[in-house]
Amino acid sequence: MLSDYVLIKFLHIFVAIVALGTSAGLGIILEFYGDHPAHGAFILRIVERMAAYLVVPGYMLMLLTGLWMVHLSWPLTPWIRSALALWGVGMVMLRVSVAILRKQRRLFDRDGPASASYRRVAWFERGTGGAAGLVVVMILYLMVFKPGS
Repeated sequence: MLSDYVLIKFLHIFVAIVALGTSAGLGIILEFYGDHPAHGAFILRIVERMAAYLVVPGYMLMLLTGLWMVHLSWPLTPWIRSALALWGVGMVMLRVSVAILRKQRRLFDRDGPASASYRRVAWFERGTGGAAGLVVVMILYLMVFKPGS
């Protein structure tokens, strides 16, 4: 029989794969096709919707399952505290990224992908998305190597 911890760990990893994998894939799609004159508006709407309905809830579920695993089997070690702090930074960055994406979509519809305002916001979105990805990699490092344990 599987323990509660192992089941929650499975759910935690599964959600991480689905939500963060989707997020990474959306970033790649956005990079390749977000500026496309004919399909860019559609791509921006899809990315925005998937971020709002899959990535953000998945990020929240990762927090809940992670805290549940801590409750079941781990003390609040320094690496867990660091991961929680990084999670907070990542959540802020994710919310900012979704807001920027909304603005990017509106600018695409209003001014087109070649406009200076759209280009500026798209560049900022790339930077925010890349930084959020780096936060995720840092959390992954902490989860795998558990420094100081």
